[in-house]
Amino acid sequence: MVRCGHCGLGRLEPMPTRETVHAIYSSESYAQSYDDAGQDFVVSEATAKEQFAPRFARLASYLPSKGRLLDIGASRGVFLKLAELEGWSIFGLEAGLDTIEYAKSHFGITIEHGTLEETVLADGFYDCVHLSHVLEHLHDPEGSIRTIGGAMRAGGVLTIEVPFEFGDLFDTFREKVLRRPRAQNTVPSSHLYFFTLKSLCRLLEKSGFEILHAATPRRNQSLDSSLPMGKLFKRSVYHLEQGLKMGPLIEVFARKK
Repeated sequence: MVRCGHCGLGRLEPMPTRETVHAIYSSESYAQSYDDAGQDFVVSEATAKEQFAPRFARLASYLPSKGRLLDIGASRGVFLKLAELEGWSIFGLEAGLDTIEYAKSHFGITIEHGTLEETVLADGFYDCVHLSHVLEHLHDPEGSIRTIGGAMRAGGVLTIEVPFEFGDLFDTFREKVLRRPRAQNTVPSSHLYFFTLKSLCRLLEKSGFEILHAATPRRNQSLDSSLPMGKLFKRSVYHLEQGLKMGPLIEVFARKK
């Protein structure tokens, strides 16, 4: 990995080919690895309504009249179904055929098969575009953001979530203080880029967006601990990481100028 000394953006060097990355996606263990990841990173159907409520509330404050929403990397359609219930006209794009079939059979949602890099999007069509844990997988994030911007109307809102793999203050404390190693991926990581809050905001501003909200949330603030004072320790670190913007996720809302 190489990193920019100014904004902290990281990327793999040399960059794997699309064929190499596709082989990871196609492996039987890849989908299972997400099921095993836990609720810090993966939103399950059981928790989706609660977990996404703040996101929909924020979107409603920026776009009260709703409109057309495109979810890129729509997976099983959980977010899209909730968006439909919120009053959005929904559209989805997903590379996995199994997840597209799941969305259709469980939620009655039709999702287009394809990737952002291979799909032609209508100009100025969408009021909102949503990407959750997608941008870090793409070979050309800057070009992809430009493509998305072209498909959005002026004043539309883009919301992005990516992992903060250089942040996560709690994991750093646990590793340095408690001497507990970080959990390893069960399959090779398919992440090609590694964002910081600064680098993601800089990319969006460079691509014609105005930042509306930027944070590093922790989706599941579990206080379970077998250590004396463990709950107090966790609560203190969680509070500190939000103040320092060093949570495990990066969430940005940006408006197209």
